[in-house]
Amino acid sequence: MRYAIILLLISTVMLPDTAMACSCARNPTADSILQEASAVFTGTAQQSAPAGPGYSVTTFTVTESFKGAAAGATVRIIHRSGSSAACGVKFSPGQTYTLAAGQIETDPGLATSLCSTWMFAPQVGIGADLIQRMRALRRSP
Repeated sequence: MRYAIILLLISTVMLPDTAMACSCARNPTADSILQEASAVFTGTAQQSAPAGPGYSVTTFTVTESFKGAAAGATVRIIHRSGSSAACGVKFSPGQTYTLAAGQIETDPGLATSLCSTWMFAPQVGIGADLIQRMRALRRSP
């Protein structure tokens, strides 16, 4: 029942109203990502489990924090899963990923939207630049 409530919240709040490609229509900047997200981090996927049709929960150990969860923390991320053709993401245990996530009011976990998961994917081509810019912003006074 708890996951049903979480999924309903995600579907009504986090996902776009209209169809859009997995690579977001807007051009995200490091500043806007840090401003809009509750947590932005690079972490190692530990385990992933289905949470409902089209959704999974993946646990990460944070290795580098840009906002929110501190390095060394363990965080749960609710995300779309399944086929990449349907904007699903599969996080492989032991692999490192960078994510921007939002807080879920009814749950201690975090959730990603289509954009906040895909913008850091290697095939999108903007992730490395965003990470470098966030590192520079973190070092700025």
